[in-house]
Amino acid sequence: MKFPYLDNSRLKNLRLHLWPVALLLVVTAAVYVRMLGHSFLNWDDTLYVTRNTSIQGLTWHNIRTVFSSYYVGNYAPIQMLSYMLDYTAWGLWPGGFLLNNLLVHTLNGLLVYRLLLKWHFDRLSAAIGAGLFLLHPVQVETVAWVSQRKTLLAMFFFLLAWEGYDRYRNSPPGKGRFAYAASITALVLALLAKSVAVIFPLVIVLYDICFPVADRRLRLTDKIPYVLAAAGCAAISIHSQSPEFDGGRVPVGYFGGSPLGTFFVMLPVLCRYVGMLVWPVNLSAEYIFPLHNSLDVTVFASALLLIGLIFAGIRLYVYSQRLGFCFMLFWIGILPVSQIIPLVTLINDRYFYFPMIGAAGLACAGASILQTQPVIIRLKLFYPMFIIPLLLLSILSFHRVSVWRNSTTLWSDAVIKSPNSSRSWGNLGEAYDSSVQWQSALTAYGRGLQLNPSNTEILYNCGYLYLSMGEYEKAHELLTRLLNFNPNHIRGLVALGNIHVYRLNFIEAERAYKRAYSLQPDSFEVLIKLGNLAVLEDRFDLARGYYDQAEAKGWNDPEVAYQILCVESLAGRVDVALVWLEKALLRGYRDNYKLLNNSELAPLWAEPQFNQLMRKYFP
Repeated sequence: MKFPYLDNSRLKNLRLHLWPVALLLVVTAAVYVRMLGHSFLNWDDTLYVTRNTSIQGLTWHNIRTVFSSYYVGNYAPIQMLSYMLDYTAWGLWPGGFLLNNLLVHTLNGLLVYRLLLKWHFDRLSAAIGAGLFLLHPVQVETVAWVSQRKTLLAMFFFLLAWEGYDRYRNSPPGKGRFAYAASITALVLALLAKSVAVIFPLVIVLYDICFPVADRRLRLTDKIPYVLAAAGCAAISIHSQSPEFDGGRVPVGYFGGSPLGTFFVMLPVLCRYVGMLVWPVNLSAEYIFPLHNSLDVTVFASALLLIGLIFAGIRLYVYSQRLGFCFMLFWIGILPVSQIIPLVTLINDRYFYFPMIGAAGLACAGASILQTQPVIIRLKLFYPMFIIPLLLLSILSFHRVSVWRNSTTLWSDAVIKSPNSSRSWGNLGEAYDSSVQWQSALTAYGRGLQLNPSNTEILYNCGYLYLSMGEYEKAHELLTRLLNFNPNHIRGLVALGNIHVYRLNFIEAERAYKRAYSLQPDSFEVLIKLGNLAVLEDRFDLARGYYDQAEAKGWNDPEVAYQILCVESLAGRVDVALVWLEKALLRGYRDNYKLLNNSELAPLWAEPQFNQLMRKYFP
């Protein structure tokens, strides 16, 4: 069968790219395939996926929810929609989520390969550049961490927007409107995945300058829709970081205490980025970077190095606009994470994902220049300069992927690389805690508190662990310290209320729960706690009032129906209790052990309707 739109020349062109594309696919799969056996991590994966009911099913209700909500201080509906598709296909199998991460990363690499070809590089050079993008060890964090789907999707739509823009600008006058509209749409999707795509307008302006189209002047008016989209996204991103939408956390301040201090800090950080690009060893999920408040020796040396790099970039631009563009593209990619708007962390591997396009372009250009040299020089330099480094980078990435296997392996590696990181020790303790290695968890928490006695997350987790172990005195001590540092810590107040319940100090328990509820009036958990406390005090009508408030939230939660069932049974209202029993079962309540053994339900056991419902739902 012949396809008229695939003529012989186009088929021949596709065959020319078959071997480099196949090689990129095979090597990328070999490096990353082992991560399909990995687990979700205790680093945002729980908030984005495992405990996020709004991604558990592709429904209109969930779609409305993700487009009207912030997650972990970000507005990222495209990321959430992709998780819905994952959940629909795989359930909560982490390998399925990571497989889609790998697929999007691979597609991004192929789009980078196509982009490099459009910059008039040859196939071999473009394959080397795309290989650097796909296989560099700093990319592992973005690919092997489910929560970084947002970065992968932002890059995918960013590259599609670039493709559409390139088609538009190369179209005859009056043509290309569809490509232009598609480009703007793709940029909006990139921005809805992650705000890092705000650099797009600047990128295409420089692209027009460095890769001019014959008989076409630089036009800024056609950049206006891109600028408006980027500005709107920036406004939403800044708004999402406000305390009321970011879990009540304190707003991030400037490192070094001021914009000038941040400038001094960022000079060595930018040099560290360059170092990680050329020598990617000792990579970590957490980096401890010294702060600089004045022009000390480190800052001065960093400034000299960066000035040298700027001079080299200017020379590159004079020598070749393509090289100058790749150099500028690397630094433009770093702009969103350069603390112009303060971010929580100074440096992360994932911050390299967008700058890596520029690095790939520079590697590609180097290989292309080498292709013009005599055969003897090519043979002597090509392997040591490109093939061997790519092979070594692939081995390092393969090794790095194993670090991301689970929370314990990730944070065990992090505390080795950054032993003075209180947060890493706290996360390691949480990993041990979730795997019921309680003594190891307490050791890790203890080390974290030695480094930072005011780390409220560790104080809460360690206090809650002692509470789970029944060591109420130690739990009370840690939670009291926590609330001294942060009196509005809602989970800490709830845990302290739990301690008072176990001690039968119901007055203090109620005070702690009510304080938590006043801080978070929509808290389902706190309402249930207050209702359960009222039951313990035989105040059944009060308990029913709290449960009714939880029911009014409209969540149709089976646990709420069960609690109302219990309180109505205790109050002797058997008929009403049976109604709520049926509601609980209809909503999915399936703990038949509680239903048959909880003495609060004893008045129902002899009722025919109770036994009919039990036979119906537990045949």
